[in-house]
Amino acid sequence: MYQKQFFTERLFIREYQKRDLDDFLRVVRQPEIYPTTYGIPRSYSRLRGKWWMKVIRDNRRLGTAFEYAVFLRETGYYVGNVGLINIDAIHHHADISYYIDSRLTNQGIATEAAAEMLRYGFSELGFQKINGVCMSVNPASRRVMEKLGMQYEGTLRQDLYKDGMYYDLDRLSILRDEFYTDCKVEK
Repeated sequence: MYQKQFFTERLFIREYQKRDLDDFLRVVRQPEIYPTTYGIPRSYSRLRGKWWMKVIRDNRRLGTAFEYAVFLRETGYYVGNVGLINIDAIHHHADISYYIDSRLTNQGIATEAAAEMLRYGFSELGFQKINGVCMSVNPASRRVMEKLGMQYEGTLRQDLYKDGMYYDLDRLSILRDEFYTDCKVEK
């Protein structure tokens, strides 16, 4: 069976396989991941991880999201996730999604992986626009999107309810033409 794969200077990105479950859990269970993400629960059981891997396969089959495992090319070490989610085929747009092992932040890994997803979304999937949303309390994620050339569209005030508190979400986006003419991805 054909598996979608991507290669960047430092990364190997591919579809998730059952054998990735332990690596996936190692990263999403890091205590630094939960506070600044809106889609990852505080507690991630093995059963929930298996369920999530099935959801990824189902979403890919339905064409509603494409999420991939990210590895360092040199060592094969799993470093996180990148993908295009919330795909709207009628209006030709999607949202970028990513998270990286907290021990490897500030190395440009998220930017490199996300840039490859933007290329995939625009060139292979034919999107006109790709959005990004991050918690306002996560300036590192916003900086990744800004490095990709995404423009700030606004703040969704108190749009996320998490742990008994309301959080603002920042929304950024990039259009296909902007990506091909303006994107100067920094490493």
